[in-house]
Amino acid sequence: MNIKATFSVIFVFVGVSAANADSATEIVKARQSDMKSIAVSTKAMAGMFNAPDTYVSSVFQAAAGEIVRRAGGHLVSEFQDVTVSTGSKATDAVAKDRARFAELAENLRSYAAALEEAARAHPGQMTQDMRMKANEPMEGGLFGTAIRSPAKMSAEHAFHLMLQTCASCHSRFRERD
Repeated sequence: MNIKATFSVIFVFVGVSAANADSATEIVKARQSDMKSIAVSTKAMAGMFNAPDTYVSSVFQAAAGEIVRRAGGHLVSEFQDVTVSTGSKATDAVAKDRARFAELAENLRSYAAALEEAARAHPGQMTQDMRMKANEPMEGGLFGTAIRSPAKMSAEHAFHLMLQTCASCHSRFRERD
């Protein structure tokens, strides 16, 4: 191989590596943006559960809808090509257990969809049927491990299970601080 061909190969390799690094950086930024949006939406709903007189159905519904759009298949797709990367706290456990990651992402979407529907069904105020009940069956499984029927549970119960799903996913697939 002559010197010109060697430099061409090197420049192509360096260019592809830089493009891949830029692509990975953009993927990580997109994931972080989605996670931040999920966190902001979650905090908005938590505030309304903590102070029911601040409940605004359209805001609650929009917050839940934002999570629905960013969870499930969308979330899985963001981890499809790049799992571990500079600036990301995701671990290689995502790549090693894609099925579990996908299951948790779908559980997150399902709980958020139940919350979105609850807001649609309660356009006025947060009613008692949206709140946890003293003896409400604890279906859904510990730490978001199984989802059964979020539409049949109170919105507050679905919210708590959604939070447990987030915690379970972060515990399993995110670097510890």
